[in-house]
Amino acid sequence: MRSHALILALSTLTGPAAAWDPFGHQTVGYLASKYFNKSTLSHLTSLIGLSDQFDIGDAAAWADTVRDRDGLPWSKNWHFVNPRADDPATNTCRLDYPSDCPKGNCIIDAILNQTRTIMDPTVGPAARRNATMWVLHFFGDLHQPMHASGYKYGGNLVRPVCFGPMGECNNGTVPGERVLSLHSIWDSAIPRKLRGLKDDETPQVDKEAAKLWADEIYQTQQAEGVKSEGEECGSMGCVVDWASESNRLVCEHALAKGEQWVLSHDLSLDYFLENAKVVQSQVGKAGRRLGHWMNALTDILDQFPPETKEVEEEGHGYATGDL
Repeated sequence: MRSHALILALSTLTGPAAAWDPFGHQTVGYLASKYFNKSTLSHLTSLIGLSDQFDIGDAAAWADTVRDRDGLPWSKNWHFVNPRADDPATNTCRLDYPSDCPKGNCIIDAILNQTRTIMDPTVGPAARRNATMWVLHFFGDLHQPMHASGYKYGGNLVRPVCFGPMGECNNGTVPGERVLSLHSIWDSAIPRKLRGLKDDETPQVDKEAAKLWADEIYQTQQAEGVKSEGEECGSMGCVVDWASESNRLVCEHALAKGEQWVLSHDLSLDYFLENAKVVQSQVGKAGRRLGHWMNALTDILDQFPPETKEVEEEGHGYATGDL
């Protein structure tokens, strides 16, 4: 199977080895689970400890909960890649890997390295569990275009921007109101408006909305004849290709009209209408590709001796001694 070729290629590599908000990451996780085969679902349930209290959506969102605590500030760079050549003003969006991933400190190598960790039978179960949850999360990040842009730190410094219906048209002079950036528009504002969610929904409302969104995307993909197998690739280069794909969307969509236009218009109107379909497509690709990736991994993990599959009962925290 080509999936075996993908994972075997990863295992022999010797090179260096905030995103959608929780709602978006949960949607990617729930969608991916619809493509999991029985072995993958069984493996993830055992390794991560999936339950009604901590499901695949929670696992996909987990990495953002540890990024700023537990002495892990270094993991922040794992959530993005900043191509240095990016200049939407000249319609230049170009990823140059590996030079845009210095010392392997970007999302591309994070996915590859954490995949290697999952496949390493000498690594403890706690470390492989956390590596698995990182991979679940990073597939979501990889498909958020601003996480693959080097322009003004992934659009974080394209601010203030206006997204009117959410009450977010603040130039920094209104006390108590946050200032939105272009990055946050793609992380949160567009997906939430697309699904009719307010900015202050309860976590349970967000989770149920994520499940429904994943169901709808899956049904659409099935009606269109799309299956996870259609996203197979024969080497680690697919991760680079997917990052490049996201990067190009910045020039083609996110900043297609220029930074000044973005800064001077209400992005909840025409901009939202033009880019909602891009967000929907990227979330769909992330979930479908993640489903295949995890199935391919499971083909390898099923060959591990039984003792390497045991779950350590110590919750879902980061095991610093294992990585």
